[in-house]
Amino acid sequence: MSLALTMVRHRFAAFAGTFVAIALGVAVVAGATTLWASSRPQAPARYDACPVLVHSPSVGTGRDGYPEYRSWTAGQARMLAARLATLPGVTAAVPDPAFYVQRLAGGRATGDPDGARTDGHTWSSAVLGGYRLTAGTAPQSPGQVAVAGMAPGSRIEVLTTRGPATWTVTGTVDGPGFYVSDTAAKALAAGVRVIGLTVTGDPDTVAAAAESVVGGEGTVLTGAERDSLEEEAVTRTRWLGAQLLIAMVTLGAFVAVFVVASTCALSAAQRRREIGLLRAVGATPGQVVRLMYAETLVVAVLGGAVGVPLGALAAPLLAPPLVAAGLEPADFAVSAQPLALAGSFLLGVVVALAGVWASARRSSRVPALDALRDAAVERRAMTVPRWIGGVLAAAGGGGLMAALPALPVMTRTTAALGSAMLLLVAAALLAPVVIVPLVRVVTWPWRRGATGMLVREGTLTGVRRVASTAAPVLLTVGFAALLTGTVATIERAAGIDEAAKLPAATVAAPDGTPGLPAPVAAAQPGDYALSTEVLVTIGGVTSGHQATGEDGVHGVRLSRDLRDRPERVPVAFADGTTTTLPVTGTHDGPADLVTLPRELIREHDPAALADAVLLDGPAVPAPGMKVLPAGDYVRERIDVEGRIIRIFLLVLIGLSVGYTGLAVANTLLMATAARRGEFTALRLAGGGTGHVLRLTTAEALLTVTAGTLLGGAVAAVALLGMQHAVEEELKQAVEVVVPWGQSALVALACALVAVVAAGGPVLRARSR
Repeated sequence: MSLALTMVRHRFAAFAGTFVAIALGVAVVAGATTLWASSRPQAPARYDACPVLVHSPSVGTGRDGYPEYRSWTAGQARMLAARLATLPGVTAAVPDPAFYVQRLAGGRATGDPDGARTDGHTWSSAVLGGYRLTAGTAPQSPGQVAVAGMAPGSRIEVLTTRGPATWTVTGTVDGPGFYVSDTAAKALAAGVRVIGLTVTGDPDTVAAAAESVVGGEGTVLTGAERDSLEEEAVTRTRWLGAQLLIAMVTLGAFVAVFVVASTCALSAAQRRREIGLLRAVGATPGQVVRLMYAETLVVAVLGGAVGVPLGALAAPLLAPPLVAAGLEPADFAVSAQPLALAGSFLLGVVVALAGVWASARRSSRVPALDALRDAAVERRAMTVPRWIGGVLAAAGGGGLMAALPALPVMTRTTAALGSAMLLLVAAALLAPVVIVPLVRVVTWPWRRGATGMLVREGTLTGVRRVASTAAPVLLTVGFAALLTGTVATIERAAGIDEAAKLPAATVAAPDGTPGLPAPVAAAQPGDYALSTEVLVTIGGVTSGHQATGEDGVHGVRLSRDLRDRPERVPVAFADGTTTTLPVTGTHDGPADLVTLPRELIREHDPAALADAVLLDGPAVPAPGMKVLPAGDYVRERIDVEGRIIRIFLLVLIGLSVGYTGLAVANTLLMATAARRGEFTALRLAGGGTGHVLRLTTAEALLTVTAGTLLGGAVAAVALLGMQHAVEEELKQAVEVVVPWGQSALVALACALVAVVAAGGPVLRARSR
């Protein structure tokens, strides 16, 4: 270990790439895991004053992985609350029927559309959050409301499931939400899913007594269990953010291993004489391996010591952008997470040791005779394992691409993407083989000039050096072009496909709201469908289904994908009522979708909204609604759905470009520094610093050009396969869309880093 410390101290420049890769990798992982650990579910603030909550019974897990619950009817909730109120220690047992309400300002909806789904409550439930009136009186009749920030006597415009309305403010409350009378809430809300208990004494004792009263009618929650009542919209937001953070951790760790392995491989190649000297004085292969592990461990500890505080400091700075992007809820705050930081530090050490493994094994086989060699010509650019890996990846990618026509239609797009990733890996592994003919072709016009000849021959001599620089460029440019091209192609194809399904020329769509209220949709000249959630029992299994209410439907229609369709099925609605309906037909949608009569949904779910109205005449203006051409409506929906994907792409490509720049810079810095003797000879032959800089710049640009061409070629082949897969899936012609601007920016960033990294050692040598 003492020798390793000495080597690192005196030759830290050789380990700078590993140090920076580990420091940045640990910073990314530490920041992402801190954000992830801080994003924990929380019970809604409107339940802060009730330590015991009773939730309606669960019926299992729904189609999206979230629990499904059967609501109580308003009468069932009142009777259960009355029994709970008699328990010792319970001061109040209040049902909380939440409903949709959204404030209007200038005829436009304001606030968060998803959060507005549960912004309305009965005044009696204000006690569950500990909210009080600061002025005025409680609402007593329909059309009255208590709300924060408004003086009693004011009038506000709102949008509910019954359409636009004007409410009179009777009281000012010190908490968020809209609080109406019990009578008004009954007309706006569906069923009840939560009963809150305010208590005196020990909440656990009250919870135990409540369980005996509730029995199978619900679930009693206390302590941290209450956090499971977080709004589903908030939970989905946290889930999206978690996926991005997990992707950042995975990509950061993977690319860090790649950079460390590349750095260590190049360093080991440059230290062959040094390792040969160690072998000549009696060092065993095991001692060489342990030396390289010890050196890397020292660098990893130093890098982790820098990366952990960087990640901890960066996490709070990343929270606002995540909230703004809709990947975390508005009240998200970062908290200290010591376990996440400690785990990030250990991961950095493991990543570093994993990256040096292959180089350490290869270095242990360096013969003592290499101490006498002093040739700059590389003996072998391709090793046997690299040949095997490259050929297998190429065969796998090519075989998968060739097999696309024989695969099921729904799996072809995924298979094409997997094939592309294999081909990119193959191109990176086989880069030394391809670079030689590619360099000859690219440099052919400049082969006669002195600089052109030096660039050409120097590049062909240092194939391993060029391949080490071109490989990360190849992967990044190919990765960026492939993913952005795939997303853009699929979005355009999906837009054409969705637009073809709309028979109407214009569409009435929600404007800043989660949907159109049924009365607003019904007032429009055209067709619409209401959406709600129902519980359907098929074959003795109850599960959640998305239900659409359409005109002209009798009974219930099930998906034709279901093999065994019963004649009648029990259906539980959002208001808690259950009925048995006859199966009167089928539809072409997925198995978790059912079609019901529109009026039946309006009767049992006052909160049901319409996604849009396909107009066949002039629209009737209404707040929270806008009229769009069908094509614009489809593009808007696709843009909303693709926004998160584009954010993911931006972050992942940004991380890839950052690590690529690090790998390119480190490789060129080490390689250029090792060519000091070569550049000295060039100066002795009459060349100045400008000549050397032109040489290094040309070599760097040539290397980046080679990587860009290889990556772009693989991405182009993969996109053609993707195009064919999408055409077969949609049964229509699809145009390949390649965002050339984004790919060009990635290549330009790599070229800029390469030029600076290659010229840095030359200028530093001149100053000395």
